[in-house]
Amino acid sequence: MVKKKGLIAACMAATFVFMAGAAIGAEKVYDVPEEIVTGSRLATSLEEVPAPTYVITRDQIERSGSRDLATILEQNVPGIYVKQKTGHSNNSQISMRGYVTEVLVLVDGVPYYRSSHGAGAASVDFRDFPISNIERIDVVKGTGSATYGSMAAGGVINIITRKATEGITIEGEVGPNDWRRYFVQGEGAGEKINAGIWYSHKEEGEHRLLEQTEKIYNALDYKENAYGVTLNGKNWNFKSETGEFKNTYETPGWMVPVDINKEKGQYQRHSFRYNGNSYYVLMGYNDQRYYIQQNQDNYYKDRAFTTEFGKRSQWGATLASWGMTYRKEETTYRPSTFDPEINQDRTNYAPFVELSRPFGDVIGTLGLRYEIWRQDNADNYNELMPKMTLQLPLNNNTAWYISAGRFFAMPSMYELHANGPWGTKGNPNLKPEKGWNYDLGIKGANDSGNWGLGIFYSNMKDKIIWRSNTYENMDDFRSYGVEASHKWNLSEKWSFGLSGTWQKAQEKKGNAGNWENSYGLPEWQFMSSLTYHNGPWTTGINCSFVANRSTTPAQKDWTGKLYNPGDDYFQTDIFTEWKSGDHTVRLSCYNLFDEEFTYNSAGWNYYGPERSVYLTWRYSF
Repeated sequence: MVKKKGLIAACMAATFVFMAGAAIGAEKVYDVPEEIVTGSRLATSLEEVPAPTYVITRDQIERSGSRDLATILEQNVPGIYVKQKTGHSNNSQISMRGYVTEVLVLVDGVPYYRSSHGAGAASVDFRDFPISNIERIDVVKGTGSATYGSMAAGGVINIITRKATEGITIEGEVGPNDWRRYFVQGEGAGEKINAGIWYSHKEEGEHRLLEQTEKIYNALDYKENAYGVTLNGKNWNFKSETGEFKNTYETPGWMVPVDINKEKGQYQRHSFRYNGNSYYVLMGYNDQRYYIQQNQDNYYKDRAFTTEFGKRSQWGATLASWGMTYRKEETTYRPSTFDPEINQDRTNYAPFVELSRPFGDVIGTLGLRYEIWRQDNADNYNELMPKMTLQLPLNNNTAWYISAGRFFAMPSMYELHANGPWGTKGNPNLKPEKGWNYDLGIKGANDSGNWGLGIFYSNMKDKIIWRSNTYENMDDFRSYGVEASHKWNLSEKWSFGLSGTWQKAQEKKGNAGNWENSYGLPEWQFMSSLTYHNGPWTTGINCSFVANRSTTPAQKDWTGKLYNPGDDYFQTDIFTEWKSGDHTVRLSCYNLFDEEFTYNSAGWNYYGPERSVYLTWRYSF
């Protein structure tokens, strides 16, 4: 394993040194765009992608009043729902169109997910992303398997991290429950190379976490540190970051009244991209580790190396993008000192092509990706992933679109080979989850703002579930609904945004079962935002309403207490910001009216976030 990691690092370093050497001969470094267009290899901007698309800018991230990525996504993208537990001691899970596990997260275009996740759980820990280092977030809904392969059933979230430019930024923030956040970034620009380095720190003290049998259990402590380096030249960029978080929290005890849980997470991400005249080379390596420290030798380690080559061509009136992706995944885990360490790996090869051609006023696009998975001690799979789209451009940057695409999600290596706690056993005969997604909609952009309206339907076969201490392909899943959003630039000082989602996410238990609403997911979601900007002052208010969270009558947790996860709730967040010269001061309040709501997970009732007021100061020069 050490030899493999050394070989991966050597390959990336050799490629980087070669490209850096080529850059030294250049006369000037240009600020070349990332050329990462999420959801398409032919579109030149996200607005051209024939699907519901959303961009969360750096300004929106800073003014959201949120301290974590999951909540930022929920505030800015209609239909994303977060089971957000209070504070950072427990990971949040997002749902997009009813999918949780099968939402693909990219970091600078490189797939990022754990290969040791369990069925129905998030495949990404959103605590791995320091929000101060995020430049923007692109979200494309609907299947992305024809472009990116496995996991992209509900949609794709591409996190674009910051590039090196020039200057120094110092940021500090304080808030309730001993909240502290610090960020320092230094960047320099030369004639041949731009370089940057950054450091981020977060910590949080004791606060309520969950309630069980009339007793409140608390999160006790959370600390996080992250570091990063960025280098970029005329037509290449290299990014590297590493981080660690530790948390301690209480849960109901088995042999004692209260159990003290101690966990630690670590991650590394490295990526390199070279843009040629009509081609690109992308390389990425990530390492994610998770330790349950109260259980000796209980750990999960996931590693993945990805490399991709892509090229654009034009054959008459047909535009084409084609290439090849290679991915290697490795997982090591151990439930306890008394269990053996398990090591598994698998390899993915995927040639792809995307073709686009006008037919009169209509633009037709066909995407094809052939997935080849080779696994140790489990079945191999070959999957053809097509996606077909018709787009009718109108005047004023408006277009109709209709699409149909196939998706799939490979079972995790933990689901295949687990020898876990509580007698969990893996199932090496698991098949990938498969299905189709259909979209019909219209989207546009003009001087008054962006807008979109669409309907969708998605169905999935062979859904993986945990039952009787193992994993099985048992359930079917479907989701359908309507999504709408509009942003108005009312004047130079005022802007207003409004979005809404109605959706049904349903599961069928086995062939003879009936369709039942997926537990805990809402049927209705509405969001609105109003922003006022005048001189050095900017003020905004964001409101969200969640209704009809699915539930069944008289549910009980594992202690026998009744709970109701279906309560509606209305949340309001506000901020005001003053900027003068190099200084920015922002006061933000999350959950202004202290709306109380709960989420149920694994039979435990978690509190939603409490009212919190934060003061942030930033100095850039």
